[in-house]
Amino acid sequence: MECQECLERMSEYIDGELCNFEHAEIKAHLISCQNCQNVAREFQMLQERFQRSLENSPVPIDLEQRILIAVEKEQQKVSKQSVFTLITLVLLGSPLLLLSPFLLRIVHLFYATGYAFWRVKTVLLMLLPTTTSWGIGATSFFLSVFGIYMIRALLRGSRLKEVSL
Repeated sequence: MECQECLERMSEYIDGELCNFEHAEIKAHLISCQNCQNVAREFQMLQERFQRSLENSPVPIDLEQRILIAVEKEQQKVSKQSVFTLITLVLLGSPLLLLSPFLLRIVHLFYATGYAFWRVKTVLLMLLPTTTSWGIGATSFFLSVFGIYMIRALLRGSRLKEVSL
């Protein structure tokens, strides 16, 4: 193990968060490297000082309650922001959708195409045996082509131009 890798994992080594193999690797490196030993000693002293400072610092009795109240306030704030954002999007987006004849035609086109597909599929399944997959495939192909021609007709009636590849 090299010093750089050892130093990167030093905190985990001191905290006892490494698996046995990694712990043994770092321990072996520390035996042979004076510089890393010094760093490990500094980490250990820092951890001990931190533990002592925690033991000497009294925890306020109502700390848990204050944390829960702060979390609840934050959740309420986020909830209010979400509602406000939703209302704003609906208020700003509705006129665009409702007043746009082009978008209304597209919505109607999708509805009509889906309804036509459902009707044709239902009739074919009643007339043909369910094992006849070519009927369903032909219907899907027909409705796909029909939908493409309807979209082209819709685009011809609008100001948008069809993109050709």
